[in-house]
Amino acid sequence: MSKQLRVVRSRGFTLIELLVVIAIIAILIALLLPAVQQAREAARRTECKNKLKQLGLAIHNYHDTHNCVPPASGYHGGGSGARRHSPFGWMLPFFDQAPLYNLIQSGGTAASVNGSGNYAGNAFTPWDTNHKAVVARLPMLLCPSDPDTSREAPRGPTNYAFSHGDTAWDHCPKWNGNGGRGLRGFFIGGNTNSGPPRNFRDVLDGLSNTIAMSELIKSQPGSNTVKGGAAHRGLGQSSFRDNPSVCLAAKAADGTFTSDDVARRRGTRWLDGAPIFTAITTILGPNKMLCLSLNGGEDDTDGIFEPASQHVGGVQVLMGDGAVRFVSENIDTGDSTGANTTAGPSKFGVWGALGSVNGGETIGDF
Repeated sequence: MSKQLRVVRSRGFTLIELLVVIAIIAILIALLLPAVQQAREAARRTECKNKLKQLGLAIHNYHDTHNCVPPASGYHGGGSGARRHSPFGWMLPFFDQAPLYNLIQSGGTAASVNGSGNYAGNAFTPWDTNHKAVVARLPMLLCPSDPDTSREAPRGPTNYAFSHGDTAWDHCPKWNGNGGRGLRGFFIGGNTNSGPPRNFRDVLDGLSNTIAMSELIKSQPGSNTVKGGAAHRGLGQSSFRDNPSVCLAAKAADGTFTSDDVARRRGTRWLDGAPIFTAITTILGPNKMLCLSLNGGEDDTDGIFEPASQHVGGVQVLMGDGAVRFVSENIDTGDSTGANTTAGPSKFGVWGALGSVNGGETIGDF
């Protein structure tokens, strides 16, 4: 007898079943992706926080060595440009950059990118791209939450800046502290107008109640928003000194500036002590607005330089005692229509009080 072979055909998936499987996978991805993104941002935010803590240790170690904090705009001789070196230049040995600090101090042809420059020690301008320190990119000064798209390459950028306090008065290196007007913040000093830098004993409000540093967003090419690191120009100094809210009014409801007169240089030079590059103020609140005056160029003028970050809801700040706190962008900012003060309690609420070193304010939780 012949045996008949029996062919068994396996049943495949129907189109409907495949579509159901694809839909389930898509739903799972949609549910998991935000969680993954949040976990990644949490890791980036933690790294930014740790870098601020290390900078806080550097400030304290510098103070232990020199009995003061670094000057806001170090005067090294060599003209008005050379006196614009930022506090980072002084702090280098205290966050594992001693070789770069020694190169700055020794100068010579060794500091020249192309070997043709012969620098007289630290008397050089912080925008000279033939100097190796100016073009050095220091990972320690970069927050991974902010994309690195600096518009002033090859100059080295930064995401961290030093507090000049709750005033828009004369805190630019060109004339900072004239008549004591720009001496409200943790970092002052560096030229004959503002005198020596601060000692911890000068911070009468307490180191734990005073902001030393915070974050900024590096300017991105073509940006017209605070989150793109742009700063609005076109206001006279007297306007935002008498009424800082005019700076807020220069931003439309969609977050873009109401004028095309925009500066895009925020955080693009870590070695430059001019406020647009390495300073923050405590006037309008985190992530709110940046405004420059018309009294100078983009890089040598006063203004309102509020901290900003790509973190959701606020910025991280380094307090004078070395602690790092997260400050909500909705923190109390008092009366933004009031004129800047040069003495006594800040007019700008808890946020302003955190920026002044001797305002005498009582600060609770924030």
